[in-house]
Amino acid sequence: MLILNHPCIQPLNLVCISSQEQITHSLPSDFLVLSCDSFTQTLALARFCNSNALAYASFVGNIKEALFLVNLNVRFLLCREIHLAKALQKLAETYLFDAKILLCIQEEQEIEKTAEYGIDGVIFGNL
Repeated sequence: MLILNHPCIQPLNLVCISSQEQITHSLPSDFLVLSCDSFTQTLALARFCNSNALAYASFVGNIKEALFLVNLNVRFLLCREIHLAKALQKLAETYLFDAKILLCIQEEQEIEKTAEYGIDGVIFGNL
């Protein structure tokens, strides 16, 4: 199980991205998280990242969004709710996604519950 951005492991430089300009000004060490107002904007940025071989993560709100992003080589699918993370994890295992499913959490106690559901990992942060 992946545990990202926990202070005991190695904090990430999380950078929430909502424009192509922000991507071009990012550092190679930045952990890019697509966070746009609409899924249309997210897809445009995902296409840009994919065509430039940039690793990125993205929030998803439903299965359809996740499937589109998987086809654009997203590295991490970020979920705010456990029920979506569980559904995506099942699909990831069925279709052998290269992307990892991460549940956004705030408290360490949430790690065990997430592990019990077989989710790929968690990411700490106020995203």
